[in-house]
Amino acid sequence: MNFERTPQAEEQARDWVVRIDAGPLTPEERQQLQHWLAQDASHPRLLDEHALLWATASRARFPAAAANITPTKTTAPGYAPRRPAWAWGLGALASSLLATTLWLNGPVQVADAGLTVAALHSTAVGETRPVPLPDGSRTELNAASTLRVAYSPARRRVLLERGEGLFDVAKDKTRPFEVVAGDTVVRAVGTRFLVQRHGDGRVEVTVYEGVVEVTKPVAASEETAEARNAQASPQPLRLGVGQTAVSAAQHTLVALAEPQAMGRKLAWQQGRIEFDRTPLLDALEEVNRYSSLPIRMNDASLQTMLVSGSFSTRDTAVFLRSLEQGFGLRVQRAGDAWVLSR
Repeated sequence: MNFERTPQAEEQARDWVVRIDAGPLTPEERQQLQHWLAQDASHPRLLDEHALLWATASRARFPAAAANITPTKTTAPGYAPRRPAWAWGLGALASSLLATTLWLNGPVQVADAGLTVAALHSTAVGETRPVPLPDGSRTELNAASTLRVAYSPARRRVLLERGEGLFDVAKDKTRPFEVVAGDTVVRAVGTRFLVQRHGDGRVEVTVYEGVVEVTKPVAASEETAEARNAQASPQPLRLGVGQTAVSAAQHTLVALAEPQAMGRKLAWQQGRIEFDRTPLLDALEEVNRYSSLPIRMNDASLQTMLVSGSFSTRDTAVFLRSLEQGFGLRVQRAGDAWVLSR
């Protein structure tokens, strides 16, 4: 039982899903919905989850015999049971998630015709969360990450807008699974791989099972690449188990990762952060996923300093102390941030 949820919030989320399914919201109702979503960080997630339940119920198959009900005192001749409102389609899902996304990040833009699922999932600083997908695939979102889900009859596509996700893909050869991160597309049929979208624009892909293809769409900007079905390069890079690709603006580097390095990349699943001669710039990006106060540098020359160590995601103060005691840096509080200097 999740004690962070209250029956009242669950009931309110269900009420909103039912109301949205009934038709367009009035301006007053839209304002009320935005106010409810802003009241608590869990409300947008509750709305997403109940909308997905609503949409899943709409795809339930009812026995044909259910319509042939023998007339009784309460069923007049010729009576046919009314199909539940949630069985009419996916309107509840699309509308409710659109309302959620309007409040969070603006409307979802999905180019695929015949959209069946569109959802937004986000994790806060210090929060990791599993995200089940409609086809049986599964994503583990690291902290401070955002994922949009956009499925169509011909394609399974998710957009990693920020952060990091571990994808465990259900096999479906008729519908490849794609992760779009910036100007990089990672395509798989059934496999397990990690995608990291760095703050400087780099996209890092690591394969744990199966084979994936990494391509760069022919697009002038990241926005157009994510908002439409981009045309992929005719020669994608194929990565197997243990391989890592780092895709930057002008090039993509492919390397074979050691087993220890593969494990370090997923240490956050056990509440740990592990570095082995990691540039301080990359280390801070990872630690900031879990720090209530962001950590910054006031000296660009510190970016390439190499750091090593293992730290708990729940105690970033240990990381700061190690920078002071083990690496000779100065850590000072400046407003709402920690600042590192020599």
